[in-house]
Amino acid sequence: MTVNKILWVATIVSIATFLFWRYLPEGSFYVGSALFIFLMAVVIFIQNKRMFISFYLLCISFNNLLDELLFNPKELGTNEIIFALILPIFWLIKTYRTCLIDWYRTNILN
Repeated sequence: MTVNKILWVATIVSIATFLFWRYLPEGSFYVGSALFIFLMAVVIFIQNKRMFISFYLLCISFNNLLDELLFNPKELGTNEIIFALILPIFWLIKTYRTCLIDWYRTNILN
């Protein structure tokens, strides 16, 4: 899916959520808001894959969407705390691995 299509879907979701929230079932406003934020974070991540903050926003917004859909969104659960603490570790491993691969290709293979 291209960035343009994702932006159109996000626009439709936001219009439906924010204009018609009174007519939607209870709790749908929060799910629509979480979906909108997640789609916007996807666009930011696609455009800035090398930035930690774009990765972090994507993961946190995905966690928020999961929280609204599957877990109890009214309380701060252990899944959210663990998720927020583990994300920097995943990023460091990914960055370190990428740096090692680049170094290997530059120094060993050439």
